[in-house]
Amino acid sequence: MKLKQIKSEKGFSITYLCENCGYTNKAGKSVTQAVTEELGTPSIKVVSEKESKLTTLPTIKVECPKCGNNEAMWWLLQTRSGDEPPTQFYRCTKCNHTWRSYS
Repeated sequence: MKLKQIKSEKGFSITYLCENCGYTNKAGKSVTQAVTEELGTPSIKVVSEKESKLTTLPTIKVECPKCGNNEAMWWLLQTRSGDEPPTQFYRCTKCNHTWRSYS
């Protein structure tokens, strides 16, 4: 369908026109108006070094292969196809070394 403005005695009206068969249908009385809105710059939050170290990940007793610390945060991630088990990642709470464990 194509929109076409048709001039009549009462002014302009909007009519839908089928270019294949020539069928026309007068548009309803509702008015559609385009609105342009200018978006501002997104706000940027500066995170201090102290805040960046805060985490909510669970911890587990496991030895870090880099520093020997016995506590690490852990999470699961599906790194392979869906029928394979997920990969468990660990991050040392002392030195931030990250390693993975395949099940």
